Amino acid sequence: MLYRTSVNYLTPLSFPRSRSALWDGSPAGEKLRLHLGSHRKPRLVLLEKTLRLAQRHVRHSNKPHLHAFFLGSVSVDSDEEGVTITLDRFDLGREQTTGRVPSALLPGDVLVPCLFSSQSESVSDSFVQSEAELHHHFKVLQQFVSSRQTLDLSQLLKVRGHLVCSQQSDAAAFCLSWSAICPSISVDVQPVRAIPIIPTALLRSLTNINRPLHPSSTQQRGFLTMDQTRKLLLLLESDPKASTLPLVGLWLSGVTHVYNPQVWAWCLRFLFSSSLQDRVLSESGYFLLVLFGSTHRAPQFFQCQGLRPGPAAQLNYQLLTALQSVTLHQVIITHLSVSDQDSGVEDEDLSPRPSPSPHAPAQQVSHGLSVLVLNDSVC
Repeated sequence: MLYRTSVNYLTPLSFPRSRSALWDGSPAGEKLRLHLGSHRKPRLVLLEKTLRLAQRHVRHSNKPHLHAFFLGSVSVDSDEEGVTITLDRFDLGREQTTGRVPSALLPGDVLVPCLFSSQSESVSDSFVQSEAELHHHFKVLQQFVSSRQTLDLSQLLKVRGHLVCSQQSDAAAFCLSWSAICPSISVDVQPVRAIPIIPTALLRSLTNINRPLHPSSTQQRGFLTMDQTRKLLLLLESDPKASTLPLVGLWLSGVTHVYNPQVWAWCLRFLFSSSLQDRVLSESGYFLLVLFGSTHRAPQFFQCQGLRPGPAAQLNYQLLTALQSVTLHQVIITHLSVSDQDSGVEDEDLSPRPSPSPHAPAQQVSHGLSVLVLNDSVC
């Protein structure tokens, strides 16, 4: 392979003959453990208007049970300490030979199949996800992380819901039960001393002093290889050479903190992707991460450790659940907080909330119906 340096001539790339001591692994800061909920458990937000639309369809169907879908998106929280699933659309779906499917699914959407019941019945976690469905989600998640395609956070959470609705005079009472499957793999990251990077056009674009420094900087990502002088060379994710060259790690730009869930997801891609043929780890099993932070001029360097990569690597999974009762006759925002030890509900607040502006028309205010912090148990 040839690469073009900043002095504009082509230089052949040759990986170091010895794969030992490729970088200085001396710790230069505190070790962190990354996973999807390392700082905050995933949150699910269902908008009131979306639930009311679902309620009307259930009522007009005249069926005791209705299978349909909520649609939404996954976003990283502004402090980068967690992710939020926002469900803002209802999709009645359509029947196909393989079963009911959504009719308006877009790329990047989070699809949440739901069973809507109009009769009073108890709701349990086991009813939301059957054993067969759990195994299906395990298989789908394994396929996503090992795929050659770009890995998105929306692919790493498989959510299902069961909503029971009953009419109480002028109000509608709901019992909402949710469960979600996501990878439970954690990645340990520790700062290390800076490692020289070969100056290329890609590096210059990532460290350009004129680039904006703010959290909304465009995200780019790719892999790291090394030349015979043990300098790093940046490769874009789309570079076909990444599938054949020895890779010592990965790089990411456009985030502020290393604990951003996007960093964790990109580490999973490095560990599990079937398209990467030659991953070179340190003697202790570490790979490198170079972070071009959106608030830093200079790159940050980390060494990371997770499962041993390779075709035999298997995901572990996490089951997240939440149960909530809601009555719709006024604007309601409910916060559920559950700990690892207790699956009960704490700090429940059913009081109406004022609009952001005291004189704003109600129909112009977007109210979040429920914020669910999902309780987790490893399976």
